[in-house]
Amino acid sequence: MDTGKTKEFEEFYKQFKTRSYKKGETLIRADDDPQGIFCLTKGYVRQYTISKTGFELTLHILRPVSYFPMVWAINGTPNVYFFEALTPVEVGRAPREDVVNFIKDKPTIVFELLSELIERYAETLTRMENLVFSDAYRRVISVLLYIAKHFGEEKGKGVLITHHFTQQDIATLVGVARETASVEMARLEKKGLVEHIDRAIFIGNIPLMNAELTSNNAKT
Repeated sequence: MDTGKTKEFEEFYKQFKTRSYKKGETLIRADDDPQGIFCLTKGYVRQYTISKTGFELTLHILRPVSYFPMVWAINGTPNVYFFEALTPVEVGRAPREDVVNFIKDKPTIVFELLSELIERYAETLTRMENLVFSDAYRRVISVLLYIAKHFGEEKGKGVLITHHFTQQDIATLVGVARETASVEMARLEKKGLVEHIDRAIFIGNIPLMNAELTSNNAKT
């Protein structure tokens, strides 16, 4: 989110206690009413769902500055997702009523919040399309491009992803077993498209990765 346009909203959250969560801690459970609206100021939070068979699927990764769960806040739709600290995080948490009363007569803030929700929605649709219509190899490529866009640092034609995404993290984003994600990552490394540097992932050429995503003979 463009924090230059929402400084007023960030200032609003400063009146509330800053809360810290360790990596792996749950901020919101799918079966509970949220305690309020969170403002993420440090770290990453993953939004995910769990199937009836216990399979996890990561839907989105939130980064600073993000507010959640906004759909529940605005129209009262029950929250059906888990929000978990992917890293150590710091958040502010404000009562829903206070947030709604604060933003209801501030169209600029509302517009920015809706823009963020629409961007997340569009990205989720693209990822869901890949989950349904693509093979595991292309699904891994799609997720790596998603990670590169949101968490990478540009290095020429490539991107360095310094946050340590484990194979399990990638698997839950792709919607496959960890072993499958590992096999497809190995294929990308063998082709020289992806490189592991310590705990970071380096994608040397983003245009080539995009071309691989649409190639008819991507696995050869």
